[in-house]
Amino acid sequence: MVNHRRFFWVLLLLSFQIPLGATDPNQTGETRVESILPTRPESGSPWGDSTQAIGTIPVLDFVDEKNSQKRWSDANKEYSLALDGFETGKKGIDKRREDFKKEVFYEDRYEWQKVTRKENKEKEFQKQLYELRTQTTLRLVKAMNLLDKIENPKVKESASYIDLKSGIYREYIKHQESFKNYLQVIDFTTRYIEISSKNEMEAEPHRLLALSYEKMEQTAFRSKNQELYYEFKELKKKHLLRFAELHYGRESKEYAAIEEKVGKDF
Repeated sequence: MVNHRRFFWVLLLLSFQIPLGATDPNQTGETRVESILPTRPESGSPWGDSTQAIGTIPVLDFVDEKNSQKRWSDANKEYSLALDGFETGKKGIDKRREDFKKEVFYEDRYEWQKVTRKENKEKEFQKQLYELRTQTTLRLVKAMNLLDKIENPKVKESASYIDLKSGIYREYIKHQESFKNYLQVIDFTTRYIEISSKNEMEAEPHRLLALSYEKMEQTAFRSKNQELYYEFKELKKKHLLRFAELHYGRESKEYAAIEEKVGKDF
């Protein structure tokens, strides 16, 4: 599923030391994308935390390949298991975190002991969450591979196929963002947008792309790669404007303010 050639190409270019005549965006004091965009998806967005599994669909009458429906069902099963498994696992981690807060350790006489114990325990929780996300992404990749094996054109054009594929990609992208794998976020969010015009009309994918392209822009700057630096900057601005248009409306004050920043080569 992963476009290894594309990632290798980008990473290879980032390793070149090409002089860059721009100032470091991290040292100029200019406002970054994170500070002018919402930090979470808008209310009611399918990108929220409580993602619903795709319901089982009636047998597709037009399926002329027996394996197509089975592969769709198997992919949907993996998707549902990924959602349920992550939700259950995260609730368990959250409960253990809350239980830990209530515990009293009388052997911790000094504040530094309490702080150290708290930090070590939080590292443990973060490790558990990382492992949970890793297992979840493995199921999502398995679901993707099952869908990719479906070759029947009518099935691939059906709403059920498109909805399931979109749902799988959404969950995968959210986990990759948590891992800070920005190349993966860019790759799969771009694929997500290409699945349907409905997906392109969602504001959240463009927010994620704007944020991810800014991260890559900064990486290109540090690598002194002028070509990629400006390429990522333009893509960042493109999706920043698209997000503002979809989220706030083209006639809004928010859109005008973001458009002004983009015009100043933000």
